[in-house]
Formats: sequence, C-alpha cells, structure tokens
Amino acid sequence: MESESIDSDSLKDDSSDFGSLYEPEVKTTKRRKQAGTGPQPPKRPKNNAGLRVTSSPNSSPISSPSVPSQQQQAFSQGTSRWVSPSRPVRNGNGESPEVGAKDIYDAVCSGKSAMVTVVDEWLDSYKRSREAGLLVLINFIVQSCGCRGVVTREMLDSMQNAEIIGTLTKEFDEESVTYPLTTPGPQLKRFKAGLSEFARVLVRSCSNSLIYDEYLFPSLLALLTGLSDSQVRAFRHTSTLLAMKLMTGLVGVAVTVLVQLQTTQRRYDMENSKSPSDRSSDRLEKRKEKMLQENRMEVASMMNATFRGVFVHRYRDRLPEIRALCIEELGLWLKSDPEDFLNDGCLKYLGWMLHDKQSPVRLQCVRALQGLYKEKEFIGRLELFTSRFKERLLSMVLDKDPDVAVEVVNLLLVIQQ
Repeated sequence: MESESIDSDSLKDDSSDFGSLYEPEVKTTKRRKQAGTGPQPPKRPKNNAGLRVTSSPNSSPISSPSVPSQQQQAFSQGTSRWVSPSRPVRNGNGESPEVGAKDIYDAVCSGKSAMVTVVDEWLDSYKRSREAGLLVLINFIVQSCGCRGVVTREMLDSMQNAEIIGTLTKEFDEESVTYPLTTPGPQLKRFKAGLSEFARVLVRSCSNSLIYDEYLFPSLLALLTGLSDSQVRAFRHTSTLLAMKLMTGLVGVAVTVLVQLQTTQRRYDMENSKSPSDRSSDRLEKRKEKMLQENRMEVASMMNATFRGVFVHRYRDRLPEIRALCIEELGLWLKSDPEDFLNDGCLKYLGWMLHDKQSPVRLQCVRALQGLYKEKEFIGRLELFTSRFKERLLSMVLDKDPDVAVEVVNLLLVIQQ
C-alpha cells in the first residue's frame, strides 16, 4: 500500500494521450547467492534478502536488458538492533572499521570539504569487509533520518528490510516533528547539500568498480526503496532524497558507459572492415565491448528498479518537498540522458505536476521544461508534450505565485524562439 500520497483531486490528470500511470507490484524475496565453484556450505546464513520489482514490459522508460542479471532479480535487504549511534559496528573478526556512521554523518553536516576523503576511507573499509562496510552505510542513513536505532551485523544476517523498517518505526520518537531535513535555519541547506554531495561522490567513486559488485548498490537501493514507502515522514523524505540523488548519479554512469560502448563498437567495426592481413588483434576490443554491455545492463536494472520503486510512488507524495525534489531530479534525467528518458512516458509526469496545488512543485516543473526547450535537438521529441499542455502553460502566466508566473513567461519565450 502506498504511503502518504496526495489526494486524487489535488492533481488534475488530463494527459490521456500519454497513457496511464503504471503502478508496479513490489515483492520481497531472498537474495540469490552469487554463483561459485562447488556446492555452497549447508546452513550458511544468507547475508541479505532481495526486493524484486515486477511490471509490464512497457512500463519502464529505460531499456531493460533481455536477460535479467542477478542484480535485477534480487535487491538485498538488511537487519537491525539498537545500540548507541556513536558506537562503532564491528565486523566478524572483531575489528572496528576506520570510518563509522557518525563520521559520515558529521561530514554531511559540515559541508563538502571532507566528503571525498570520508567516502574514500569508507570504501577502503568496505573492500576489507563488505558486510561491515554496508552496515556503516545503513546506520548512516538511519541516523540521517533522525532515528537513534542502529543496524547490527547479527540482525543483518536474519532480518529482511520490512522487518528492519518495522522495528525502526517502533523505536522512532513519534512526538518529534523535526529531523535533519527539517532543521530550521542555515543548517537545513547545509545538510541537504551535504547529503546530495555524499550521494554524488559515492556514485562517482564506485563508477568503475564497486557499482557492479551486485551487492553494495542493490542493497542500498533496496533499503531506500523500503524506507521511501514508510508512514514515517522522516524516513520517507530522507530516503527519497538519497534515492533520487543516487539515481541521478546512476544516470550519469549510464551515459558514460554508453559513450564508451559506442566508441568501442566503432573501433571493432573499423578493424573488421580491414583485410585480415591489416587487422590488429581485436580480441581485446571484443572483450571490452562485452564488459561494457554487461555494465550498461546492470546500471539499467538499478535505474529501472529505482524509477519504478521510488519515483513512480513519491512524485505524488503528500509532502510537497518530496514531490518537488522528485520533479527536480526528473528534469536532470530528461536532459542528461534523452535516449532513455526524453519520451512521452516520462514527460507526462512534468505535465501532470503543472497542476500541483503547491507552487514550489509547479516551479520545479517549469524550470525542468526550460532546460529541455533550450536544447534545440529536443524540440522534435517535445512536440506532443507542447500540443498537449500549451493551454496549461499559457494559463500559468497568471499563476498566483509571482515566481512561477515569471518563469512561465521565460519558458514561453524560449519555446517561441
């Protein structure tokens, strides 16, 4: 059941030309172990549980791989117990990782200066013990939500995400209406910027290796997907922000991998066009092409799951801040990865949210559209959207919020050019 979505009458849906909004079924399953040589030892506790997102073949804006990877079939989940947030989580050998959840949290609160260093140090500890490293990251997320509960390794081996989130919810201080993302004053802006920077640095630091280990990002995104559906506003808001920022990072990785793949394919084709005596060894290029194709499939599966599991539900959350951040990130995806996102299936969300009752959400829609219409090569793909929503855009010139009205005028001037 979807949590805290806006009422149906608060969003005017007049976009039938784009098709209906899909609502995938989300199921939880145990994560399947990676294939190895020889039989697995009996009675070994499973590290994680998985989260499978199923949908109709045409529901996703991103091209799905023809053969689903382990990562696409199972997103891992974690477990939890309660200790002091500042207490270090120990790995199976009794050694404390160099970077704890509080270290990452302090870096986020302080700003961007120490973020790269903290992420690099955390990655070193993750490479030594991925379970202990993941545990630190999970605890950081929980602390960022304003919750004092901390996940432990013992529970990581035995509980699924739904059980963890349920326990966290029971321990959450329901009387407290504030959490880091609602802290008044300049601290709010600094914390939000720090959290966004953390997600960006994490993806960038893992883009060439750990993003493909079929453990770290599937586990992280599965937890965020579960938290984003929580009835607790702090969980929902914080996890949605992190999930959307990670998604933006993944989109950047997907674009980079596609460019590398196209370059490799051109080189391979050039070698094949030569006579056999003039050809250099093309085995290396072929292996590189295969690796890049596999990488693109894995990134696409994570993007698909995040889009369907988080964005599709939270873009119409009851909280306007959540709706606005979803639309803001969607605008970035549309512009940076038009091959996957700039289509009617994704543009419809911008059109629908032009009718949002809250001006910050409408403002994000208009600004996203400005970025798209400024790109001349996008005009053809925007024709159907323009014809369908031009009346709404014209009426918004008289928007009750002057900031929205001004930005709409600027948008119309761009469209007219």
